[in-house]
Amino acid sequence: MESFITYSEKIGKNFLFCQGPGGNTSIKIEDSIYIKKSGHLLSKSKNNETFKKVSLSKITNFYNNISKDEKFDKVLSIETPLHVMLKSKYVFHYHSIASILISSIYEKDMLNKLLIKNKILPVEYIRPGINLAKHMISKNKDHSFKSYFLYNHGIVVEGQNVKKIYKEINDLEKVFSGLIDYKELKRVTKKVCDTKLIDKTFLNPNEKINYKIFNGKYLFPDHSVFFPKSFDFDKENIYLEKELNLTELQYLKTLLILYNLIDRKKIFNFIDTKIGEKLRKSEDEQLRLRVNK
Repeated sequence: MESFITYSEKIGKNFLFCQGPGGNTSIKIEDSIYIKKSGHLLSKSKNNETFKKVSLSKITNFYNNISKDEKFDKVLSIETPLHVMLKSKYVFHYHSIASILISSIYEKDMLNKLLIKNKILPVEYIRPGINLAKHMISKNKDHSFKSYFLYNHGIVVEGQNVKKIYKEINDLEKVFSGLIDYKELKRVTKKVCDTKLIDKTFLNPNEKINYKIFNGKYLFPDHSVFFPKSFDFDKENIYLEKELNLTELQYLKTLLILYNLIDRKKIFNFIDTKIGEKLRKSEDEQLRLRVNK
């Protein structure tokens, strides 16, 4: 349990892996499963309030007998079904910025071949919940994959050894570095994360980008939930309509990092406005919005 908490917190504190309340981890111990609560931070995994202990047999039975999104416990994450239905002792789900960038700018046919070659199972975008979990399991019938690439969503890694899972997470980033300029990703991430929001104004990290080209394209689920609106900008600054809370600011920074790396590249895969707004209005995401005000 101690190692699980330590590695959960490591993932949560790395902005390239987790932003705001995104990402969740779980551990199964005998007939119990500990799962991160909805809206809580992986970066604060050592906080006693971060994880919920649940009867594994009861929650497994619950998810095996529903056909649509229902919650076993209202405090649990919308991602809970995949933690329950994947059978490994540990399940780590995180929002790798590199993976979201790659899933946005690469056509699926070519990218899928590369992912499978590297023993990563590609999974098309499906709203987080029971249907996503069932789809992942059906695609992995022979259980040969332990790493899953969720288009415009992030990564899931499962296994029996938490230290090996952490190594796999870093190995996956090395695979992604062959598809993008990873040094530039780190440089832009540091620059953006070091910038402060002052009087609803944020320094523009790239005066050459026309941010309007990204309107109507949600790049990942939390984009549509926590930062759905566009913003005004000029060469020097980005202007916000209102003061941002800490979570909203983290997602603004995430978007600026992605926009800078996408720049003028064509966006092949994204979450459209209607799907994104429907997710935002769901009971699960409204809970997360309340928790992270």
